[in-house]
Amino acid sequence: MTESHLADRISSLHETLSLAEQANLKLILGLSAGQLASTSDVGAARAEVTRALDLLCPYDVANPHGLQYRGRPEFITDELLGQLQEDAHDIASRAVPFDEHYLGYGSAAADQLSTSPELSNFVAGLVPSAVPTGIASILYYRDAGQGISPHVDTDIFSLNILLMLEHNYPEGIENPSALQMHYPDGKVERVVLRPGELVVFLAGTQAHSRSPIVEGENVTILTLGFMPEGAPIENYKR
Repeated sequence: MTESHLADRISSLHETLSLAEQANLKLILGLSAGQLASTSDVGAARAEVTRALDLLCPYDVANPHGLQYRGRPEFITDELLGQLQEDAHDIASRAVPFDEHYLGYGSAAADQLSTSPELSNFVAGLVPSAVPTGIASILYYRDAGQGISPHVDTDIFSLNILLMLEHNYPEGIENPSALQMHYPDGKVERVVLRPGELVVFLAGTQAHSRSPIVEGENVTILTLGFMPEGAPIENYKR
């Protein structure tokens, strides 16, 4: 078997597996993609893992890479943003360490937004057959060095919405912490969001990361998960 056939063989294997086994295979591929994106080596293995993830992408889009959307939709009003920011402040003290950030939940406004018709219709216009998981989490980066290494998400977050709530950093910082898209050719795209701005991307296909924050910098983000229509959520819980 030549290496160029590897992605096709993985795709064929995927079709023979149970839903739980498919989830495990995607997890292994995601870990591989993240590890390969963390290196400077842009070789055949990186390209083939990327192609395998492309073949297994559960969404029908023109291009599964990069951002499907960046901006501030009309339903993210000043009032809603202010409430989300207020909730994030209230939850911050009980956020728990999780990987290289802190994780918080329990915002009524975020929970309501996660399954709202406005958000669901907005996403459907970008990526058909994506449905909300109802999972809304607040991520806090507040200790110098915190960030997220390159990775690919499981299907429970195969479509991810990141809404910037706050980003503060000292004056003079030329390259503040940013969401980063890692491409098969080694290119890294930095995305620095303003409060109220959101992005939509296929986190289960596109390798991504957050560059580390520096002393005096903090980032607060709301993340909302979407998954393929018909996928049993119990097979994708972390």
